[in-house]
Amino acid sequence: MKKTHRLTTFLALGCLASIGCRSHSAGLREPAPGRGFAGSGGEYESRRRSPPATGRGGRYMGFAEKFNRYYTDRGWKAETTTYVSPRGGGSGNSRDSPAGVTSALAAVRPGTVIVFLPGRYSGCYQIDAEHGGTYDNPIVLYGERNPDGSLGARIECCSAGSKRCFNLEAADYVAIDGFELIGGIYGIRAVGEGFAANKHQKGVAVLDCVGHGQHRDPFFTGQSDWFVIEGCTAYDVGKGDGHGIYLSNGSDWNIARNNETYNTIASDFQINADPLFTCADQGLDYGDPECHAVAGTSPTGGRGASDFMLVEGNFFHDSKAQGPNFASVRNSVVCNNIFAFPARHGASFYQETKEPKLGSSNNLIAQNLFVTAVEEKRLLSVLGSSTHNRIENNVLVAVKTDGNTVTASPNGDLLATDASTIHANVFDHNAWISGHFGATDVASQKVVAGCAATCVARTKARSFMISGRGGICFAPSRRSFR
Repeated sequence: MKKTHRLTTFLALGCLASIGCRSHSAGLREPAPGRGFAGSGGEYESRRRSPPATGRGGRYMGFAEKFNRYYTDRGWKAETTTYVSPRGGGSGNSRDSPAGVTSALAAVRPGTVIVFLPGRYSGCYQIDAEHGGTYDNPIVLYGERNPDGSLGARIECCSAGSKRCFNLEAADYVAIDGFELIGGIYGIRAVGEGFAANKHQKGVAVLDCVGHGQHRDPFFTGQSDWFVIEGCTAYDVGKGDGHGIYLSNGSDWNIARNNETYNTIASDFQINADPLFTCADQGLDYGDPECHAVAGTSPTGGRGASDFMLVEGNFFHDSKAQGPNFASVRNSVVCNNIFAFPARHGASFYQETKEPKLGSSNNLIAQNLFVTAVEEKRLLSVLGSSTHNRIENNVLVAVKTDGNTVTASPNGDLLATDASTIHANVFDHNAWISGHFGATDVASQKVVAGCAATCVARTKARSFMISGRGGICFAPSRRSFR
């Protein structure tokens, strides 16, 4: 098969993962698109490619939304607009008299939009808890686009000190829209005051940004609730950590949507509640509700898991290490994504402790395309007491690539489970194309045996498989395996 990029081979299969999973996302509402924001200095069009996942005042997975108003309300109007430029020294009241970035941030207050005029900025910028926004009046850092629509504001991160292009230190309700972030340790770092739920940051939105050349993560959060990252790209990440997008330390109610990552040294996308750090290192037992409570059920508990995450429409590919990690992620929706061509294993749903309540459980994993060209490395893993997940309508493919030629691979390991997840999840209407199962789940092994041995429609999986080890088999049946 010919290709300009090897993923084009699978675009037709990807259509199976593009129908939409919003009906499963319990309360997400699609508002009508608007025109961006309006401020005292005029209107500025946001370059967001699609309507937000939920609208202002709507419901999100059963909860009243608390996202950044700049994201949810396209009709929001800023109270004040300040203009800045790389060499600004003016009042900031107009684009003809732009201020410097540092002075504008020092004076920022809720309801302010700071417009970064096109140019090359050099520095590291911070907003702290005393200068954050509110649910009704966020703060917006807006990178003005070039006339052709490309990103106009380029931030070259400082080479000394914090080395964080933008650092949001316990600052709530800040939106960052439309920047190229170059170098440093982090591109954007957004963290809360502490691990307890009532100390988490709230309402940060990162939209249409590009991060590359960071020593660690272009986009990093810790204990940050009601966070959105949408329309962003991360690539060429350094050796210090090297995730493209990393959502950590028990963050809840997050949206990661329509992003792209590639050429990352570590996992391209990672949600890791990190209970070793947030619970054990703080003297909390994993079995304590302060560690494992579901978000929204305790004013302070739940620091060891991430609940109610939406991961939708992303393109995570060509990692130099493993694919996405979902560690202690619960009650979440992962749908309509492409997970493709990791250098090691693919997407994993697991945990880092032995506490059953901290497994990646009660998730919907639907309508995704998974592709691997690595032999004997699992494409999808469900491990470590990760139970009660619904894995349905996905396409999982093992291939070999040779230049412009793509062929089926019998040596791709499509699924890995362990003793704690046998019969504990539902697999329904998935397409398993080539490869084999390395899973310890006996039922999943029967799918392979049924296809490869006799190619008859008598397996227990309501899925089909084209087996590289036994010819081609289409084997629908009447019920799912667990």
